[in-house]
Amino acid sequence: PPALAARGHRVMTISPRYDQYKDAWDTSVAVEVKVGDSIEIVRFFHCYKRGVDRVFVDHPMFLEKVWGKTGSKIYGPKAGLDYLDNELRFSLLCQAALEAPRVLNLNSSNYFSGPYGEDVLFIANDWHTALIPCYLKSMYQSRGI
Repeated sequence: PPALAARGHRVMTISPRYDQYKDAWDTSVAVEVKVGDSIEIVRFFHCYKRGVDRVFVDHPMFLEKVWGKTGSKIYGPKAGLDYLDNELRFSLLCQAALEAPRVLNLNSSNYFSGPYGEDVLFIANDWHTALIPCYLKSMYQSRGI
């Protein structure tokens, strides 16, 4: 991300908020996402580092899994064993990631301000974000977004 920003691109990374990242501030922006049979509310935290908008998706499903707080690891209670709610947690992350460029009004740099809008490129770099292309097609493209 910093290399893309150095080339003049506006860049945002999105991660679960697993900790109280001291540099990240609460944007006061919340969105609803459908996860399983329920509607969950997520909030966004933000910091700007090395030319990159770093956004953290805040929801209890992430914070309660933090090493040191529950004695567990992020993806499962021990290596090779996943949490039973991983599918729900990462569905929530993917949906929040798709909303962030549309709803966050970030004025972090001298070159860019406001929401990213809808003309964006998503890079889903691991299994945690694998639902992003599916959601883009089924939930956004079908509505002309």
